[in-house]
Amino acid sequence: MASDKLPIAIILPHASVETPPELEGRLAIDENDIFNEADIYTDLIFDFRDQVTHWLRFPYARALIDVNRPDDPSMLKRVGDGVIKDVTSYGRAVFKPGQRPDLAEERELVHRYWQPWHQQLAAIADDPDIKLVIDAHSMAARGPRKYDPQEQLRPRACVSNLGDAAGRPNGLADTTMAVASLRFLGQEIGQRFARLDALCEYADPGPVVLNTPYRGGWDLKAHGLGSRQPWAMIEVSRAMYVGYQDESTPARPPRTDEIGRLREALWEAIAGLYRTLAG
Repeated sequence: MASDKLPIAIILPHASVETPPELEGRLAIDENDIFNEADIYTDLIFDFRDQVTHWLRFPYARALIDVNRPDDPSMLKRVGDGVIKDVTSYGRAVFKPGQRPDLAEERELVHRYWQPWHQQLAAIADDPDIKLVIDAHSMAARGPRKYDPQEQLRPRACVSNLGDAAGRPNGLADTTMAVASLRFLGQEIGQRFARLDALCEYADPGPVVLNTPYRGGWDLKAHGLGSRQPWAMIEVSRAMYVGYQDESTPARPPRTDEIGRLREALWEAIAGLYRTLAG
């Protein structure tokens, strides 16, 4: 019997809050810090596992292991923001003194967790049956003070293809999705999110923007460039379903009504994009 799943892959590198067993008892941060670092509840917002061919969720907290970073410290934008984290985005030390993994253990963690994730993404990128990949994320209503001192109110969502604010190549030879397709996706999400004003007290009420504040991370760059299918990153403001958030925000249970409405709006937009790509 033919599957009714669409040939789409959804990847969730930052949705989890779990601690790898190797790091238990070694952390200087607590569950609230991990909550505020995570793309919390994106596994619920983008829960299309019954509707798509591939649905991948990295099982551990990005505050500890970040598979959306290159395994090369020289390529990092911020010191301590590599695969194995040293500091949170709010500047807090991740490990207790003397408890950070040494080089040998770090390499083992990369081998055990980072490499299998990227092997799965490489297989998706090389799969001729997959027609669209969505790299699913969320962002705090305002950027952390550590690297966003103006604390500008962020948009309800952004969509990214490693390009500039118009979706065109920006310092690279190519992007991961054609400009017209990225704009279509942003417009479709924006139209649906505009109907959810009750959720937007701490989000910019303007349209969904392209490549701002994020152009895309390592997953997009390593696997989306030159792949068989278009890749796009979607960042949803957590203002839409968590509210205002900073380093002191306590962990909160999911707001299921808001999450359900966001999930429905996003699926309509993603499925609509797929239909345009399929002709």
